[in-house]
Amino acid sequence: MKFRLPGATAIAAVMVAMVAAAPLAIAPAHAQNGQAQVQLTKQMVAPMNEARNAMMAKDWATAKTKLDAAAAQAKTPADKAQLERLRLYMASETKDGAAQVASINSLLASGTLTPDEVKQYKGALAKAHLDAGNQPASLAAYKAYIDEYGGTPDQLISIANDYMKANDAATAATYADKAINAQRANGKVLESWYKLNLRALNALGQMDKYYALLETLVAEYPNEAYWRDMIARVQKEPKYGIATRLDLFRTLDAAGVKLTSQEVSLAGDEALKRGLPNEALKFLEPAGVTSEFDTKNLASAKSLAASDKAGLAKETAEILKKGDAAAIASIGEAHLSYGDNAKAIEVLQAALAKGISDADEAALVKLHLGIAQFRSGDEDAARATWAEVKSDNGATVLAHNWILISKLK
Repeated sequence: MKFRLPGATAIAAVMVAMVAAAPLAIAPAHAQNGQAQVQLTKQMVAPMNEARNAMMAKDWATAKTKLDAAAAQAKTPADKAQLERLRLYMASETKDGAAQVASINSLLASGTLTPDEVKQYKGALAKAHLDAGNQPASLAAYKAYIDEYGGTPDQLISIANDYMKANDAATAATYADKAINAQRANGKVLESWYKLNLRALNALGQMDKYYALLETLVAEYPNEAYWRDMIARVQKEPKYGIATRLDLFRTLDAAGVKLTSQEVSLAGDEALKRGLPNEALKFLEPAGVTSEFDTKNLASAKSLAASDKAGLAKETAEILKKGDAAAIASIGEAHLSYGDNAKAIEVLQAALAKGISDADEAALVKLHLGIAQFRSGDEDAARATWAEVKSDNGATVLAHNWILISKLK
């Protein structure tokens, strides 16, 4: 834990006061050399001054004896508070963390401290607990101080980090979020702060918040790994399956994510199975495939692409005439695979106008229509189309990612 609290200097302030203070006196106090003397009960004055002198000489055994003698004579809250100040000084000098904690708590409970002194000693309490070897109590005191007096973004993220290490993800997420929000007013948020918050949210299973924050992160710190994480979420959708798989690879590719050799193989095979040889070619040819399976698919894609494109116009006219909405949508996707975005938009809109009874299929058609609109340069229309995509087969997740791609890539 890093202590940046103003109150963490409280013990050091006590040490300075010990050296600079005038000798202790009985009440009423009077000024000496410009300093107000501490008011004590008469019987305490001698042992307290003797304890103070022993401490200056670092004679801790004598100091303890004299403090015990003074304690026996303490009558008022002021007597007891001054005694604890000396005990705190000695505990600090002798590295006795438990004694520091006891003295600070006694002072805080004394009712003799000014508001500034209360703040100082509360700030020192976290360090005292740490010196005593009590990490949980130190964290709690640190957090309590920040909660009461406020903290800098660095202090807030420090709390988040410490609580994450202590496996308290809920507190870590709360303070990481506070740190990020506070830092935004001062400048750019560090990437590591976002990642800490993401770890906490993931541990809590708060995935909606996790992905919302991941979107912010990828906008500020573009990274293939972040895009992959966001897009691969589609595989967790209840109805995700073969119908959505090719669109997963399309979306990864559009986000600039380099596909693995296995993904390239799957993408090429899916495209061929959907009757999209030109799209299979686009995935397989640049990858320089070497496996027997992929080499065979690449050869099929090359063989089919030319004839498929040549007959596409005639096939489109025939299917539009028959009026089968699902078949029309399939032809529209074929035009999309050849980069004929204008025709793809026309045909896909026709399919939707005919009415597609299966809501999941309709969602995928709208996804493809948005892609065609985006590729044609009409980003506003594309985003409006993607915003209409509603399905738990993955189309909604991918549509949302396409909206991000349209804004960030």
